[in-house]
Amino acid sequence: MENSNNIKKRGGTGKVFTESYNPGRIDRLKSIIRDFRNQGKPKRYCILIDGEMVVSVNKDARNFDNYKKYLEGDTQNIEVRMFFGDSPNCNRHIFQTSQNSLSGVNQKDVEQQIKEALEKQRIQTELEMLRDKLKRRDQKIKEYEEILAEMDDKQIDIKQLLKDGMEFYGKYNSNKKAATPIQGIPQPQVEVEVESEPETKSEKFYKKLKNQYSEKELQKSLKTWGIFTAYPGLREEFTKIINLKIKKDGEA
Repeated sequence: MENSNNIKKRGGTGKVFTESYNPGRIDRLKSIIRDFRNQGKPKRYCILIDGEMVVSVNKDARNFDNYKKYLEGDTQNIEVRMFFGDSPNCNRHIFQTSQNSLSGVNQKDVEQQIKEALEKQRIQTELEMLRDKLKRRDQKIKEYEEILAEMDDKQIDIKQLLKDGMEFYGKYNSNKKAATPIQGIPQPQVEVEVESEPETKSEKFYKKLKNQYSEKELQKSLKTWGIFTAYPGLREEFTKIINLKIKKDGEA
């Protein structure tokens, strides 16, 4: 920024750079802060408007554009301080926005630049929020995949467990209906016709699924519901994803 700038040295504590308001030059400082953070060497900075600090000392480039909401038509200058490590020493970049300091540049042009900068900030903020949301969703999907992989490793035959449970329950009911023999008294040989229990809704639904889907698909579905039984908190997240899919593609 040394071309066309007024540069003043401050006894070993950094320099002062003064120039007319230029959004591109200010964004360049923001890019420097972002790049330092990406390199694992966060850089401290703060921003003042007309001598009042509006963005406190921090290292996060996402806070940089917060200064824009304090800009007004009569704003005189914007100052960005770039610190050296953890010391209080810094370079000061002062951008003058007053009519007299703009050397013939129309004030309306400056106001339009500020308006465009604010709109750009709004779009960037929404974009960051969407990226964070997608990142959290991808993390959830990864967790679900790990749970399914863990269940596959255990080789759990959920279908066989359900079948064995239903058979055991049927035998138990049959034994309850049979009379208990009294010791020493011969029991008459009476044929007893045991009425079969009516099918429950769960049994009817299971039979319907068997007719519609393959064995492999049915096992995957049973494992999924096994996960929801073990981890009830996943149901709401899963339901949201399914509802979005149905809304987009139509109900299967």
